[in-house]
Amino acid sequence: MPLDYFLYRGGEKIALEKTPEYFTVMLPSNAVAREMAQQPEVQEMKRVFHHVYKIRTRAYERDNLMDRMRHNQLTPAICHHAYCPVGDPATRYYITDRIVLCFREGLGGEEKAALLGRHHLHFLRAYDAEERRCLVQVTAKTGQNPLKVSNTLQELAEIDYAEPNLVNRFAPFYRPADDLYPNQWHLSSEAGLELVADAGVDAPAAWERTRGSRSITVAVIDDGFDLGHPDLSGVDKIVAPLDFVDRDRVPFPTQESGDYHGTPCAGVAIGEENGIGIVGAAPECSFQPIRFPLTADDNLLYDIFEGAGQNSEVISCSWGPVPVYAPISTLLYDQISRLHRSGGPGGNGCVILFAAGNYNAPVRDLDNTSFVWRHPTQGLKTTTGPILNGYAAHPDVVTVSASTSLNRKSLYSNWGEDVTVCAPSDNWNPVNPQERLPGRGIWTTDNEGEGYGFTPGSRYTSMFGGTSSACPLAAGVVALIRSADPSLTAAEAVEVLIQNTDKITDRTPDDILGLELGTYGSDGRSGWFGYGKVNAGKAVAAVLGDRPAPPVEEEEEEEQPAAAPRGIYIIAALANPEGPEVGEERIMLLNASDQDVNLDNWEIKDSQGRTDRMSSYWLRAGGVVRIRLSRIRLLNSGGVITVFDAEGDEVARVEYSEAQAAREGWWIKF
Repeated sequence: MPLDYFLYRGGEKIALEKTPEYFTVMLPSNAVAREMAQQPEVQEMKRVFHHVYKIRTRAYERDNLMDRMRHNQLTPAICHHAYCPVGDPATRYYITDRIVLCFREGLGGEEKAALLGRHHLHFLRAYDAEERRCLVQVTAKTGQNPLKVSNTLQELAEIDYAEPNLVNRFAPFYRPADDLYPNQWHLSSEAGLELVADAGVDAPAAWERTRGSRSITVAVIDDGFDLGHPDLSGVDKIVAPLDFVDRDRVPFPTQESGDYHGTPCAGVAIGEENGIGIVGAAPECSFQPIRFPLTADDNLLYDIFEGAGQNSEVISCSWGPVPVYAPISTLLYDQISRLHRSGGPGGNGCVILFAAGNYNAPVRDLDNTSFVWRHPTQGLKTTTGPILNGYAAHPDVVTVSASTSLNRKSLYSNWGEDVTVCAPSDNWNPVNPQERLPGRGIWTTDNEGEGYGFTPGSRYTSMFGGTSSACPLAAGVVALIRSADPSLTAAEAVEVLIQNTDKITDRTPDDILGLELGTYGSDGRSGWFGYGKVNAGKAVAAVLGDRPAPPVEEEEEEEQPAAAPRGIYIIAALANPEGPEVGEERIMLLNASDQDVNLDNWEIKDSQGRTDRMSSYWLRAGGVVRIRLSRIRLLNSGGVITVFDAEGDEVARVEYSEAQAAREGWWIKF
């Protein structure tokens, strides 16, 4: 039954009805959550974000269960209904107790405070210096749930918009699966079995002019990164790492979280050229790893993109919503537009790329009435209302679909007028994963120790794919474009990308939907491939013409080492490795300060007093460096690692236990 209030989101007014079996509850602790889960009416209980849990119960028991939880004498809980668009139960919206609102321009501080007071709203934060866009919290005195409050605020003359702070649930766009450059056909291909000669992105032609620059940073926002991997590290490789799971600067994957996705995505984009393993599309570019749990409310997503936008020129996102109606919030819509215009360290804008998705679904179909797709864990589902991926449909986002090693559409790849470009990846059936389809997989980095991997016990995998792989590949090509000419704005770099694609075609009807969208219209766009398959060689040549790539500027070193600022940390160590890694003991240092640091004559000492001295090297602000140890040994019985600056002052010190060191060849995270 339609409700008399609506969801306002991204400038849209969405008619709602309550989902009959689901609601959300906000709980203060895991212990309380376990207690609530034991109630007989609770059929399913799952954390969707921080302290917010979704509960499934029988429709006729929903309201009584919510009421009982609200009036629990020991731990009264905040409960809200879950909502869906009218007639579309496959799309569910989970609200929190917070609202993002934007005051009318020119409204004074006292007027703002008075308005919040009248509605008993608690101010939490502002998103701009003028405090127009704010996050507020509903209180017990408000008397309405956040959705109803947002409707009330939306009608006020003092308010430009008011939108509930929704929980956004994402699925990584990947294909799960149970010395290497020659195998990386997606970079450069020759004709072979299930492979055509021009299926790759012609990276070698671009590399003749530039292999990237450390001054151009690619942010990969994903679930965790094996920073101990040799292809994800190097001098000045890592910049400003962020972890929004553990709230630190060490975004390692963990097995407990099931992290397996970020490491291969990063390798595709920026894997280091170091003589071993794989190489990324932009191997000399720097890398900002940003970890988040693939679930976030609008407020957290804002912080994630702010962290990326301050440090990176290119942002790669290999995740997004399933095929439901998921418009982006006005807060995030405006933020993406702003970062595209003026984000990045130099203010020239960020190129933000999103994977199109892996459901053979439209990115946008507002007229949909029935679309069948396979959920990664729940099997076949049907969306009966409009479909919209608000991130991929944003006009300032580069949306990347996937092509195969045969220059055909990857059957799983999402499609539509919002697709910007495609990039090579693997092939599989999104409705029947057991069906084998022609097409090669992608070779890239993998989690050997921490986190799950695609190929067990290996630092590399040939089994990666999906638009999750296509997106960072396109991001790497954009990084080469911006390395070739750092003065380009984000919009100019995107224009270079789309004007220098390969117009691959596929005239074969889609095996599932029967669509034929593999050719190009008068506007130069294809429903399957956008403006075409990215071509690194053409794009870099278009930027440079007959000019050489700009030289890498070397900073002049000071004669005396700089004083060590606060904020130098030992974040990880590889202790007493065995087998092929004997003698490969290492530590990782993070410079979390705002100053570059000269490590000349710094020393590392072990528990026995043995010393390694560092040679002259600058560790820039926000950077991470891996240091190979030669004289000292990190024993598997446990020990202490201490770092001293050139003046002999202790800078950082950590201890590790025998249990931590027992996992031979795995990094210990501090």
